[in-house]
Amino acid sequence: MDTPFIAKTDRLQKKKGLLVWVDERIQFILLIPSLLLMLLVFLYPLLNNVYLSLYDYTFLTMQDPPFVAFRNILNVFKDPGFYHSIYLTALFVGGGVGLQFIIGFSLAMAVKGIRKGHGMITTLFVFPMMVTPVVVGLIWKFILDYNFGIFNYFLTLLGLDKISLLTTSQLALPTTIMVDVWQWTPFMFIVLLAGLKALPQDPYEAAEMDGASRWQTLWYITLPLMKSVIIVALVMRIAGALKVFDQIFVLTGGGPGTSTETVSMMLHRKAFVEFDFGYSAALALVLTIIVGFLCWFAIRALYSEK
Repeated sequence: MDTPFIAKTDRLQKKKGLLVWVDERIQFILLIPSLLLMLLVFLYPLLNNVYLSLYDYTFLTMQDPPFVAFRNILNVFKDPGFYHSIYLTALFVGGGVGLQFIIGFSLAMAVKGIRKGHGMITTLFVFPMMVTPVVVGLIWKFILDYNFGIFNYFLTLLGLDKISLLTTSQLALPTTIMVDVWQWTPFMFIVLLAGLKALPQDPYEAAEMDGASRWQTLWYITLPLMKSVIIVALVMRIAGALKVFDQIFVLTGGGPGTSTETVSMMLHRKAFVEFDFGYSAALALVLTIIVGFLCWFAIRALYSEK
């Protein structure tokens, strides 16, 4: 007589156990649709890129591209132009991100202690970051234009000679770095300011009681406490600067000559000017590996910090 009751109890227990299991993992279950979409958006281009890199896929061989295995990747590392573009990319990333960090951190330290007008100042600093890179490139191209730009107009008012910043080989790369610094320093500023505001005050009070100077406080307290925030900010900007394209494309188009041809600009030239899709896919794969290595380094550094 108790058999139906026992069976019903077993079903209720199983149902309860399932509900408990779901409840314990609900946050991961809710993430599944988004993760699947992200994997689809990420994996398909990546796999297609790997596929293209294994073939001599050009405009002429598009109908039946021959399989060349890893020849395209080997050709990338044999190409002197690749190392030239890596050198220019390193200069662009190192100079740009370095200046962004120094200026952004200095501004964050200065604004941290301001109370009146804090919101307005922060908004003004952040404004360049809100403009798309293409528009930023166009704005600065008009400002720096040799014939009609306001920059050269003021130089002539001062009795100085005009300077062709975007068409002179020695000046083009520093100019593109300056434009990148103008746009992305606000990102560093916002991230570092948020990190500074979240720091505990106890170490600073103890340092003040011990008579520590401002430089000692900065070096021994602020920077160590900000290490994880600084790593995240630097890696995000390095990853962004490594693949910058639109800004340089609008400003100089990679010229004059190849004086501003970073890896992204070289990739564009190989794919959409020379139509060597196999080589450009291999080059994109190398760039992806470099960015992935930086992300791995950042995650490792953050976990070691914890």
